[in-house]
Amino acid sequence: MKKFVCEMPSDLFEIFLVELNGYGVEILNKDEKEVYFAIYSEDSTYEEIKSVINNIFKDLGAGKIVLEEDIKEENWEEVWKENFKPIEIPPFIILPEWEIYEGKDLIPIRLKIAMAFGTGLHPSTQIMLSLIPKYVSQRDKVIDVGCGTGILSIAAAKFGAEVDSIDIEREAVEECKINAWENEVSINCWQGSIENISKTYDVVLSNLQMEIFDKYFKDLKDKFKKYWLISGIFKDEKEKIIKMCQNNNLDAIEVKSKPEIGKPDDLWYGFVIKHK
Repeated sequence: MKKFVCEMPSDLFEIFLVELNGYGVEILNKDEKEVYFAIYSEDSTYEEIKSVINNIFKDLGAGKIVLEEDIKEENWEEVWKENFKPIEIPPFIILPEWEIYEGKDLIPIRLKIAMAFGTGLHPSTQIMLSLIPKYVSQRDKVIDVGCGTGILSIAAAKFGAEVDSIDIEREAVEECKINAWENEVSINCWQGSIENISKTYDVVLSNLQMEIFDKYFKDLKDKFKKYWLISGIFKDEKEKIIKMCQNNNLDAIEVKSKPEIGKPDDLWYGFVIKHK
């Protein structure tokens, strides 16, 4: 296994995470100016992941890989056990697979150690988890577009929805299947892109970066009947989403925001959208 140690400006880090969308990140040190973090890769995907990282740095105009090293395979599991603690996002609590929830007030979602994006740590994921209980009902047909670990799919299934989950990454689809099994819910996980969605759903879940909404907004707007839950939107992109809704005869009936950890301002936004 390979380890990339990277540095970049702290104010671009959350955007980097959204762009990365598929790999686990360990924060080594973070202050107001810079963040140092590690990304882990299997030997077989080393060159591919290195290229992805460098391309994002190039797009953002900042960041670099400062160290590459070989590590023992078991280190990845130990890193997760040290850093992945239970996270309460009412009505859910996100748990690593080795933790047992003995309480009764929250709904547990257990995630297997993996490299896919979506552990519940990111503000955009937390926004989506907070919206699902309000807008997903029993027997709703739901699709999770860009499912990652499947955390949102599992949350919807826990509320009795019939869930399809898609992702362009094969590894994410496999992790979604494993996590569905871990949580004893039935989810139809498959590899594909937005162009492969051939039917409509009651609810569409899409925690994605703005560039994907730029390209596929009109495709996704025709895929839901009741609600479309959007997140992954940085504060500077908020008005763009609202304008897209207005131009496509849609209403943003709820807008929700969250800050980054340690920062006072709300940087990330989610939307609940309906047809007019």
